[in-house]
This record gives sequence, C-alpha cells and structure tokens, in this order.
Amino acid sequence: MTPDDKEHEAGHWDETRDSLKGIFGAKAAPRAETTEEELEAEELETLEQESPSVSRSVEVADGEVEVPAEPTPPMTAPPAPTSSAEPAGESSAAPTPSEAQPAAESKSAGPKAAEPEPASSSFQTGDLEEETYAPTLSAQGHQAGDEVSGYRLNEDLGRGWFTANPVGSGPSADVYAPPDPQADPLWAALLPHRLLPKATKTGDLYVLEPSGGLALRLPLGAGEAKAYLADLARLLFALEKQGYGVTDLDPASVQLAQNGLRLRLPPKVARLGGAAPPSLRDGFTPPEVQEGGPVQPQTGVYLLGALLYFWLTGHPLPPEGPSPITLAGVKASGVPQLLSAMLAPAAKRPSPSEVLALLKTYGTQLPVYTVAATTDIGLNPERPANEDSYGFSWRQLGQHGGGEVLLRACVSDGMGGMAAGEVASQAAVRRFLDSAAGTLENQIWDANAAVLQDMAGRDGGCTISAVELRGTQLQLGHVGDTRAYVSAGGQVEQISKDHSYVAAMVASGQMTPEEAQQSPERNKVLRSLGSLRVPQQGYVMTLPEPLELAVGNRVLLVSDGVWGEVPPDLLQEVLLHEPTPQSVADRLVALSLEAGAPDNVTALVIERVK
Repeated sequence: MTPDDKEHEAGHWDETRDSLKGIFGAKAAPRAETTEEELEAEELETLEQESPSVSRSVEVADGEVEVPAEPTPPMTAPPAPTSSAEPAGESSAAPTPSEAQPAAESKSAGPKAAEPEPASSSFQTGDLEEETYAPTLSAQGHQAGDEVSGYRLNEDLGRGWFTANPVGSGPSADVYAPPDPQADPLWAALLPHRLLPKATKTGDLYVLEPSGGLALRLPLGAGEAKAYLADLARLLFALEKQGYGVTDLDPASVQLAQNGLRLRLPPKVARLGGAAPPSLRDGFTPPEVQEGGPVQPQTGVYLLGALLYFWLTGHPLPPEGPSPITLAGVKASGVPQLLSAMLAPAAKRPSPSEVLALLKTYGTQLPVYTVAATTDIGLNPERPANEDSYGFSWRQLGQHGGGEVLLRACVSDGMGGMAAGEVASQAAVRRFLDSAAGTLENQIWDANAAVLQDMAGRDGGCTISAVELRGTQLQLGHVGDTRAYVSAGGQVEQISKDHSYVAAMVASGQMTPEEAQQSPERNKVLRSLGSLRVPQQGYVMTLPEPLELAVGNRVLLVSDGVWGEVPPDLLQEVLLHEPTPQSVADRLVALSLEAGAPDNVTALVIERVK
C-alpha cells in the first residue's frame, strides 16, 4: 500500500469514527492505534451493551453486522433529569443539533437515560410512548349551557346557532349568538321572504320564529326535488337584487312546512363582489368560497346543485367533487345535465334566473291527459233529435325544452223548443275547436258567429261550456246553463255559473238551490249563442286566472240533462270515485236515463294522468 493510499484510508476511518461517535456516544471512538479487526470487535461489543434487546444492523466500512434480538422488557419513561452533569467517561461537549431532542421524547431501558437517536439513524426502536398535549387555545364564542340575554343555550347547532329556552320557562327556539355582539350578521339586513325565517334581536341574541316545518325525507323524487330547487332559485334571485350572494346553507335547514318550503336557519350571505368569508361544509361549499374568491350570484347556484344531488341520492357530493361518471349515476331525465351546469366552474355556471330557465328545459315532461265522452237522446218522445253536441281537439308538440300541449273541449246544448237546435250546437262546437283567436273569450265569439251563419236567420241558439288546456293551465269560456266542474283534493267545485232564470232567483235570495233543482222553469236561460250579433263585454264568463290542473284532477262538462236529473251529491261521488273518465261519463248518462231523462244528456270528462 502506497503512502497516499494509507493516508486516504486513515482519513476514511476518521470519518467513520466521527459518525459512530454521533450514534453511540464518545465511548465508541476508537484509539488511534486500533486495527481494523479490533475496531469491528469493539463496535459489536458496543452494540450489545447499548441495545441488547433489539436486532440491529449497522453499516461498518464495507460490511454489515447483525446483532440478534432478545426479548424486550416493557419500557418506562425515565424521570426528568435533575442535573446537567454527564455520566463519567462521556464527552462534556454540547450535543450537535442533530443529536438534540426534546426531553419528552427520551426513552430509558434502565437507570441510565439512553442517548436520543438522530433522525438519520437506521435503528428501530421499541414501542413508542406518546404524550398528549393540552390545547393552548380556549374555546371561542358562547358554549352550550351559557345564559345569554335571558336564554339558556342548549344544543350547539354550529356556526353560532343554538337551540335555547328562556330562563325560567318558555318554548324552545333557535337562536344566533354572534361572537361579536356589536356586529350584526348580514342576513339580519335581508328583506322579508316567504322562505326565510323571521328573526327578532333580543339583547345579544337573534331569536328565530319557529318555521313549523319538518325535515325532508330523502331521497326525493325528481319532480319534487326540482320544484323545491325552483323555490330556492327564486330566493337567490331575490337576494341578488339586494346585492347579496349565498355562500353557505345548512342542508338540514331546508324543511317542508304547511305552506311549502321554508328555511329553519337563514343562509350565510356576503356582498356581491366581496371576498367570500371562510367556510367549509364537505360536499356543499362552492370552490370559490374555499379559495376566498369574490362572491357572485353563481356562488349560491353551486350550493343549490349540491343540494339537488343530495336530495336525489341521499348523500353529499364525493370528496373529489362532481364528475361526469358521478352525475350520470343520477337516474332522472335531464338532471345530470342540470347538475353539470350548476356544479361547473364559476365562470361557466348559470345565474339564478338562468337556473329557472333550465328547469323548464331539462327533463320537462309534457302532461298526459285522458278524454272520454258519452251522449244520449234521452227518453222524451217529443224530442226526435239529440240537440246536444260535444267535441275536443288535441295538438301536441314534443321537442327539446318541453314542447307544447293544447287541448280544447266543449259541450253545447241546442236551445230546446227552437227550430234546428242541433244545427246551432254543432256549428258552435266546430268553430270553437277550429278558432285561431288568441283568447278563450274571442274563441266563444267566433262560435257565436258560426251559429248566426249556419242558422241563416232561423230561430235557434245554444249554450256552451268550453275549456282550453295549455300545458297544465285551464281556462273556461261559458254561456248558458251547461256546466263545468273540477275535482281536486277530494273535493268537487262547479267553476261555471248558470245564466238561467232559476240561478238569478237563487242569487237574489228568492229561491233555494233545492227549489231551483226542482223548478219547472229551470230550463229558461238568460244568455245563449246566436242571440247577439255584436260581442258584448262580460257576456262570456271566463276565470280571473287560469287553474293549475294537477295529476289526478278531473274536469267534467255536462249538459243540463245530466245535472238536472242527477243529485249534486251523487254527481260528485261519481266524479271522484269512478276509476276512469269513460266510466264517469257512462255512469252519469246511465243515472240520467234511470231518472227519466226528459232531455238530451251529454257528459265529457278530462283527467290529467301524468
């Protein structure tokens, strides 16, 4: 070995000695004259003395030395040292930064405290002992059990909200205990809205009026969920007009009350354009709120999208957020597309008003109706012709965005005792169904013109009860004593008013409804088509506002030959309980015939089935 090689090897062993000193302490430092074999033997002896219970391997020069493990006795934490004096034979030099460790982490297997292991050590330790540190920050704000402004705080609802009872006695209420009583929450400045709870400031608390609602039972059906979504979108639109955006809304706060959807607790709001206040609700918080970005009207739309997903699936969005695969798992027509838009990044997200438009576009199903009718000449031998006529027309257009349904139906009764009454009723029905007039009143006047034309100067006329359904909205046009009824919620209501002599007598108090039902003058009408050549304002009866026809509701149009022979209670029972529209019409005509049917009888029934 050359002198240079010897010098290089001596430097290598110096480095190895310094490294071992850092691991085993000063006792591991070899003497300058120690040979390679002696050094290895000393290292093995040191390993056995320092850690006899653990199998360890340490790298020495080019090889590895394995020390077998022995059973490890339970380790106990040593008492805190009372003196800084070091044991004899160890260096008194200050430890290097890599050797220094907190006193709480030191371990001992005997009376002598073991040297702490550096982070770079390859040794394995025994069972670690942990020390739990007491929190150094005190709880902020009010706590359950506190008495504040005459109320005892009970359950902590989070974010400053509690259930509370007046001290002494009184009903429980939801209260807000702001961390800073001098700063009013922004939601306290919102204008009243039917979805928002009413709050009263009492001392340092805001006390809410109970909503009277119940929690939604999940999962919801798609139709119900979209109806609730529309209500909340209208709330967001109203808040946007006031300059606020919604940044947080407790899903459990959305409740169903007697008069519709209500919020148990108000939403958290921020001024539009301002930085979003810190907030995090897993599966619901908009990304821009988590990032402290500016608040926009679209911020609340993300919350509504997360709510819609929660309502339909029963669980919040996954931690990784919405994905096409996640949204496609919602099996409701148009809902995945709606969710995709509402949960998109803020720059591509729709505004509250655009959400309302999308609700009419995505997955809107056209209403489905069933129509049935029956007519009969009756049993009067002096009536050789059936002067009643009926008809209905149905136009339906299916396309993206919902399409259109237009259903018209009517029953017309030719004037009894006049020449060619059936001609008048047939002319009125045909023209009404074909009229291009924009309002139902004008469509009836078109029918009146057709009656005058077809009668060609002969005496005659007719009565008419007609309805037009556009989507689910029903409007009525009525002249005379044919009638229109609507069944809804287990009740039947006559929506037309008779233009007859007995009806006028009843209205003036000179006759009771029961007397009118039996009066021989009940067939005298005061208004009819064909009696006027010039339209007269108020002559045609219409409804002040269209009626909304719900699934299961029925519409009944009948001539006076039906309602004059079938008692009102029996007519209502048939309309409510017969299984199909056709069975309703057939049953009413059969009951009229059983009663004698001195007049022609006609019944037409419309039912919304979907």
